[in-house]
Amino acid sequence: MTPFIFIVESSLPLSARIVLAMTALSTSSISTALVGWSGASYVIDLQRLSPADNGGIEGIEMTTLTLTLKKLVTRVYDADFLVDTKRPFAKWALAQSVLLPPSKEDALMAVKGGAPGEEETIAETFNAAGEIVGRWIVKWENDGAGTCRGIGKVVRYFNVHEELL
Repeated sequence: MTPFIFIVESSLPLSARIVLAMTALSTSSISTALVGWSGASYVIDLQRLSPADNGGIEGIEMTTLTLTLKKLVTRVYDADFLVDTKRPFAKWALAQSVLLPPSKEDALMAVKGGAPGEEETIAETFNAAGEIVGRWIVKWENDGAGTCRGIGKVVRYFNVHEELL
């Protein structure tokens, strides 16, 4: 539409045509960005990682798409690090922090924690070529507490449709 604003004869001055063209371009850009933001977390495929293939822990592999429809596969090696989120257009998120119960209460969960200062990869995001583009890492502190952070372009939010569960 923008080229036609300049081609079609009109009584509008050039400055008004430039304003109209910029308005059309910015509206298009903003709407495309909103579609990309809201659709980026939509999971198109969900696979369970069996404990036998995943170091004895239940994991999940989720496939999402970029705005250009390229696949991104995120492997969450421990499903306990997926938490409910209040973010629009998402159901789950990778946890920002985690607190495991003491070994007296739940020995199985307490084993998942690492030694203080130790870092562990919780999730990895792969592009269509199978290359790692991002990681979600937990740094363990005392008493089973851990703080998570992302490195690279990890997919953190997931909108999982009921049919995939």
